[in-house]
Amino acid sequence: MVPPPDTFRNHHARPGNFSRPRIQSRRPVRQIADPAAAQGRMAPFEHTDPAPWVQLRNATFHTLIYQKMIGRADPRARDGDLVKVYDRDAKTFGYGLLNRHSQLALRMLTFGDQPVDESFLGARIAAAAALRSATLNLPAQTDAWRVIHAEGDGLPNLIVDRFGPYAVVELFGLPMFLRLPAIERALQECLPIEKVVIRADQRVQQHEGFSLPEISGDRRSTIITENQVRFQVDLTSGHKTGFFCDQRDNRRRLAAFTTGADVLDMCCYSGGFGVYAALLGKARHVTCVDLDEDAIELARRNANINNISRGALETVHADSFPYLRQMRQNERMFDTIILDPPKLIPTRDDFAEGRQKYFDLNKLALEVIKPGGLLVTCSCSGLLSPEDFAALLRGTARSANRRVQILETTGAGMDHPVMTDCPEGAYLKCAWCRVFA
Repeated sequence: MVPPPDTFRNHHARPGNFSRPRIQSRRPVRQIADPAAAQGRMAPFEHTDPAPWVQLRNATFHTLIYQKMIGRADPRARDGDLVKVYDRDAKTFGYGLLNRHSQLALRMLTFGDQPVDESFLGARIAAAAALRSATLNLPAQTDAWRVIHAEGDGLPNLIVDRFGPYAVVELFGLPMFLRLPAIERALQECLPIEKVVIRADQRVQQHEGFSLPEISGDRRSTIITENQVRFQVDLTSGHKTGFFCDQRDNRRRLAAFTTGADVLDMCCYSGGFGVYAALLGKARHVTCVDLDEDAIELARRNANINNISRGALETVHADSFPYLRQMRQNERMFDTIILDPPKLIPTRDDFAEGRQKYFDLNKLALEVIKPGGLLVTCSCSGLLSPEDFAALLRGTARSANRRVQILETTGAGMDHPVMTDCPEGAYLKCAWCRVFA
């Protein structure tokens, strides 16, 4: 019998541990929903699938389903389970991964009647790997690329980047944490790698209800090659998975505009844009600025392993805002400026403050760029839409009293695909702007 509403609570949230319990299949159990227990307009239904069930009070064709949209759930359902999902009219909505410990309680895998079992994981990992190696032919230009782009590859809350002999897994949800053994096996079968590294942000672990062991004394790094440019990647302590593969095409494109230029790479992290500008772009001088001391050290090492002299590329440990204000005060002007800040709008509650930071950063940059110069300005905040970003740039141009031409807007490379039912996957926006006057 379908449980009453008060049983839909997190009685079964697993404690944070790293025991990696096995995901076991279930035999079909015939259940008939009790009409008397139906809430509001949710219709009763008969369930014969081996997977537990969940019924939605509100259904939307989006990969991410919020907890408040769920009406009731199978008493057998445990957090992390693969579940069959019904809409309020008792029609099959699809299959998803459940975690009532999270605000995003369901991550949909499919929509419609096609049955799904645990084999989905290996099949989708194999398909994602084949897209990169066979279709996109990424090994011809690099040994570093995104293997799995979460919802974009039909694998919610799972990010995997390949760096030479390593695959770095970044987890964003309990269901994928529980499937780590199967994920590692599939990656070893699909990729020419020797080791899988597992990472997850502490806030994600807390919100999702799992815990990875602390890494002590096991710091790993490797050197990758991208378009004949070499980078050292900090696999265990670097930002996110250690390196931003999403900007690969934009880094290569930048090099076509920097010959003889005075280039400023703000929020440079490991120096990606700056190293490209100096090495392939033959810039006159490159300045890489970042507030993170470890990032600045890494950027310097990347310049060194590409044999870029200190006279051609300098690193500066500084906060972006006061640094740009100081450049304005000193009347220092640049031919090319790259703004690639971290995610300034991490949550909806941060939208107003984060948008203002983007505005201020771009306004300062426009005040220290030469007429005819190139501004490559980026946002990796998925909550800031392309339309909002364009409006923000219009406002900063007016505020800085500069006329700006947007030549093109680009995003992440093709190894970061976007599903139509999860448009937020198109998080990266890069506006290529010529400062007309």
